[in-house]
Amino acid sequence: MITYQQLLKLARVGLCLVICALGCDGSQKKQPADTSQQTEKPPQTVQKKRAPRTPTAFREAIAAGQVGAIQGQVSFKGTLPTPMEIPITLDKHVCGAGPKKSEGLLISAQGQIQNAVVSLLKIPKGLPAKVPEQPLQLDQRECVFIPHISIVPANTEFDVLNSDRAMHNFHATGTLNKEINVNQTKTRRRQLKFSYEHPETVRVVCDVHSWMRAWIIVNEHPYYAITDRDGQFRLEDVPEGNYRIKAWHEELGEQIGEIAVTTNQDAIIDFEFSQP
Repeated sequence: MITYQQLLKLARVGLCLVICALGCDGSQKKQPADTSQQTEKPPQTVQKKRAPRTPTAFREAIAAGQVGAIQGQVSFKGTLPTPMEIPITLDKHVCGAGPKKSEGLLISAQGQIQNAVVSLLKIPKGLPAKVPEQPLQLDQRECVFIPHISIVPANTEFDVLNSDRAMHNFHATGTLNKEINVNQTKTRRRQLKFSYEHPETVRVVCDVHSWMRAWIIVNEHPYYAITDRDGQFRLEDVPEGNYRIKAWHEELGEQIGEIAVTTNQDAIIDFEFSQP
């Protein structure tokens, strides 16, 4: 016979089993985690902003301060070429007896290229180039053209000087402008004035001293720069937008890239040349 105490004990055990079954029921499904915050959004398409297309739009952007700058470096890839030396064969009392270092390819020990010309392409016509306060000068000194590269705005006069006690010949040829070929001495036609109407690259030589060479870049807008000894260049006051940009070198050729300019920021672009 089951006593009262035994019945009470069995009832307690049964109650515990029921409670355990309800708390540990594996048939209950877990609620899925909220992943709404983890869903990746598709990447947004960045729209290119077109640069101003008229001179008026350029001027308005500049006046409103919606401009940035472009800067960068032009360098050489590969084994650095040996600097070329040019023997002096004429007028050594003026030009010097020793050989002269060619300025056709000036590369620093770290590989930076000097005298590369960087410019923006497809800038609207009619935007005036920056005219320097003092007239630009191309001098012939110790049988070298100084500077080797000149940027001259179209329809702007520049001076050609002869500072040597020897006769030189200023012979400049392009494709769009009239050829110039004139002799100069220190007493006759020592300082001459010229200008070019059409933008282009003009090659300058001296027919008396064959090693003398220079280049005149006749520019049509203000966005031109020549790299310094460290291969650096900088273009200021460029209206916001996307541009094509060119780097040109007399021996290494040219390269064209694309750059986006943002207001109050410096856009960076580098060019790297190798031996052609």
